[in-house]
Amino acid sequence: MKIIKHIAIAGALSSSLLLVGCGGSSSSNSAQNPQANSQDISGTATAPAGAVAHYEAQNALELALNFFISPLAAAITGLDPISGATVELIRVDNSGNQVGDVLATTATSITGDYNLTLPQGVNLAGNLVVRITGSNDTLRAQVVEQDVDISPVSEFVLQKFISQGAALDQLAVTDVVKLSGRVEEFDLTLSGSNNLEQAFTALEDKLGDFLESEVAIVTSTKGDASGIAGNYRSSALSFGLHDSDSNNFGTFANDLWSSTFTFADNGNGAVTITHLAEDSFYYNLSGNALNQSSVYYESETESVDESFPATLTSSGILSIAGEFEEDIDGDFGWRFPGINLNLLRVADTGTFFLISNEAAVRYATVDTNNDDIKDAIDPQNKLGDEAFRSLEVFSRQPAAFTNSDLTGTFGRVFLESWVTNGIIEVQTEINTLTFDGAGNYDYGTVAGHLIGLTPGGATYNPITETAETNQPMVITADGDITSAGGEPSDGFINDTFDLLVFAEADGTNQQEAETNKTLLVKLPESAPTVTGNEYRMLLMSMKLDAGEELLMTSSKFNTFLTMASETSGTIDGAFFEVRKTGLGGNLDIATDTAENLSVDVSLGGAGISTLTVGGEGGGTTTMEGFFNENATLGVFTLSYAEANEDPDELGMVVLVKTGN
Repeated sequence: MKIIKHIAIAGALSSSLLLVGCGGSSSSNSAQNPQANSQDISGTATAPAGAVAHYEAQNALELALNFFISPLAAAITGLDPISGATVELIRVDNSGNQVGDVLATTATSITGDYNLTLPQGVNLAGNLVVRITGSNDTLRAQVVEQDVDISPVSEFVLQKFISQGAALDQLAVTDVVKLSGRVEEFDLTLSGSNNLEQAFTALEDKLGDFLESEVAIVTSTKGDASGIAGNYRSSALSFGLHDSDSNNFGTFANDLWSSTFTFADNGNGAVTITHLAEDSFYYNLSGNALNQSSVYYESETESVDESFPATLTSSGILSIAGEFEEDIDGDFGWRFPGINLNLLRVADTGTFFLISNEAAVRYATVDTNNDDIKDAIDPQNKLGDEAFRSLEVFSRQPAAFTNSDLTGTFGRVFLESWVTNGIIEVQTEINTLTFDGAGNYDYGTVAGHLIGLTPGGATYNPITETAETNQPMVITADGDITSAGGEPSDGFINDTFDLLVFAEADGTNQQEAETNKTLLVKLPESAPTVTGNEYRMLLMSMKLDAGEELLMTSSKFNTFLTMASETSGTIDGAFFEVRKTGLGGNLDIATDTAENLSVDVSLGGAGISTLTVGGEGGGTTTMEGFFNENATLGVFTLSYAEANEDPDELGMVVLVKTGN
């Protein structure tokens, strides 16, 4: 987790690029905060232009006045005021249905403004709602403060609380206010939405993942952090796609970093995380097209001494809140609104996984004090969009590892990205390693896939590698893996000796560069029982299409695999798709929703497990990998192939069992 760059790299939202980012808020099960009686609430009601007429009830005088008096500009670009509409104050249950009678009513002005006095004995609360009802749709907003705007955004936020089963009447008002305030940090653009359905689709693309991860924290109780204290290693691999607004220029990028941390328990779920050191490696292939591209590669090692707070929930989510930041580097500046990073704990261990969906908007910079140094972003001169997807693991270090601690068979999954001028390649591998407890291992036969993109089109090759026996691995007492197979390595083992992680990179600027990530989990002697298990799915993949299309896919926070039996399951959730045609193409983002998507399962026990998902048009997604000894963690490679075609998409998937 890169604190200086990566924890702060949230998505800066534009009309074409996902923004996922917001600050954190602690959970509370306390009832709504009592407020003084008879206080006024007020706000503005807005909706997409095409939907406004379905809410308005203007008379002839209002229509005439509206001709001469221009309505106030909506806070969210692309929304118009709703004038002359009835605003109702109601209570709702946890499904959003009205409970009891309407508590108060008022109407919006020609500029969409309204004012309403709370009745005696009615306090601000998560289940207190103002509502405008149209001919086909309803817009609502939670009354958790005195300034309450009613819009597709407020309705979308309420829907996220409802969909995740929040007890609305038990939400802490301060938590909801804080979450809403973070949403308002984003310059939301809904100008392409002509109705509410389109507006909600756009909001799902731009805010869905952020809100789901935030709501999970707000609605959870605090956990016991004493079990996660200690020294940690982490490593992450990230794909990135960038574009330029002013010219046909873009990049394919890859980032790898390895860090050390300490986690300290402060009681009541509060954790202090201290970032100590970091090695980072970055490359990009940039240009107008593959045949006009060049390689940039850099690496850096730095000492860090930075501490920041986190919150552990009883469901095993360790949430780290980021703040809105701007980064200026010469002629370019980036905006990174705050994002919460939600680390998922594996059972009751010191192991966490994180999928991070991040993005940024790039701007030109200006010299504000005439000292010949550009020191500020010019918000009127947007230069491009950048999207990043990373998969990261955090592992508590052992105190006194010895070779005898490492025995048994481990399943290995591997993901690599490589570039040279004009060529992009992505590779996956899978095999097993068996350790003898004396510092040696047998390396099993490797199978995998290699996809490529060149100026001449897409390429594919299967990967095979023969087995090797009696290979040495050197691991220090604190779990640092310094060599494997007689070659220098950069990896680590966890404190329960059942997870090994490698993160390695190499490159020469202007020539070539590569990064790779390896996960190994200790296997059971026979297939574990998975029936009834629910897993959060952390997925990251890259598609290299024959039409020079680059497609980066990642799972949203609330994406789950539920095992109905030992041979079948279902996937529910959503996936981001960031797409560009050609290296210099513009980014486009969409959300692909999965609802009760069938998965065929073949459990391998001490061998390979396979999850297969059939897609539209006969395409197939195949996940090959391994479950650990108690099936609380699964690690898999991913490949996708159209019917009767070779794979053209590869990636990695991690499954973390939930407490359900």
